[in-house]
Amino acid sequence: MANNNYYDVLGVKQTDSEDTIKKAYRKLAKRYHPDSNPGDKLAEAKMREISEAWETIGNENKRKLYDQELSGPAKQKPFTAGPSKAPRTERPMTQEDFFNMTRGFDDMLSPEAIKNSANRSKAPRKNPIDTTDFFEKVMGFKI
Repeated sequence: MANNNYYDVLGVKQTDSEDTIKKAYRKLAKRYHPDSNPGDKLAEAKMREISEAWETIGNENKRKLYDQELSGPAKQKPFTAGPSKAPRTERPMTQEDFFNMTRGFDDMLSPEAIKNSANRSKAPRKNPIDTTDFFEKVMGFKI
């Protein structure tokens, strides 16, 4: 279940009691259970969604973690509008960082780069596990 809210799947509110959520789950489980809908693939898929939601929201500890996740950093945008003064490791990736990273991939996958890599493979290498060049190209800065 990729983007669905478990509360929406069960048709309840985040503030509802455990008893209300349990009743909603049982009602939906009875409606979409495979025994009640033999051979119905949509009912099977819906039952999987309902079960997944119940596994999380029906357990008090998992529900607390899920509620924190709903209201926590998952709501933040992955990119910022402009440069940040925060150190690179403590700030979200900017659109410029993302562009530099994708440009690095484009450069590495260009026909010229592939041709050059074939020529380079004949030359002896210093360390086969060294990935410094790769990261410098991808991230757009020297380590």
